[in-house]
Amino acid sequence: MSKLIPSLDNFTRCHDTSEPISNFKAPRGQAGVSILWPKQWSSKIKKLEVGNERIIAITIATEPMLCIINAYMPTINTNSEIQYSECLDIIFDIIEKHQSKYIIILAGDLNGSLLQTRTNKHDKLLKEFVQEVSLFRPDLGNQPTFFHHAHHGSSQIDYILSNRNNLSKKYSILDKSYANTSAHCAVILHTNISIPLLVRNTNQKKTIKTKVLWEQRDEEKYRETILNELLQKRSSNTGH
Repeated sequence: MSKLIPSLDNFTRCHDTSEPISNFKAPRGQAGVSILWPKQWSSKIKKLEVGNERIIAITIATEPMLCIINAYMPTINTNSEIQYSECLDIIFDIIEKHQSKYIIILAGDLNGSLLQTRTNKHDKLLKEFVQEVSLFRPDLGNQPTFFHHAHHGSSQIDYILSNRNNLSKKYSILDKSYANTSAHCAVILHTNISIPLLVRNTNQKKTIKTKVLWEQRDEEKYRETILNELLQKRSSNTGH
């Protein structure tokens, strides 16, 4: 990731990192999770040693303090609700530990929908979880974030949620574009929190300290210079 976007620092995990199968034998490209930020923020950011290959989290020591969780939840499949519940338990533990001091932001492909019209096993688990930990999102209706391959329908499964219902300044789902080769649409949250870039003001005056290297001086020239300056001052004071 650092080679792709060298101007940003990141925290990245791939969900198949611990699997013994090689990339050559993998049936398809495997997904992962990544959080990126300007390098000027790095001194204020802590990568949390929690989660798994699908879940990562960081904290940002700013005012107010933030805890950002990025998740790639399991795809719905036979008995997938077991793994889905395990991932929700991990996220629950992160939220429970940090919610008293941090604003919580949970973002990612949650592979479950909060739409009332959706009722599969992942949808039910996600709705119960969001209600239990009091996470909020702006209402954008039924606008989809995921388009199934071969045009087999669409769904809304990508979210940015928070434990503060007044955090959002603007929440939007970008329209599907031919330039976007992913089956997912980008979801963007503009918060009302301002994080400074932590860059020193280059316009501030700099104090330059100098040191005379006496051992390297030309003593004769030094004496001559001092004598000339004294004579000039004396001449200006006497008016001659």
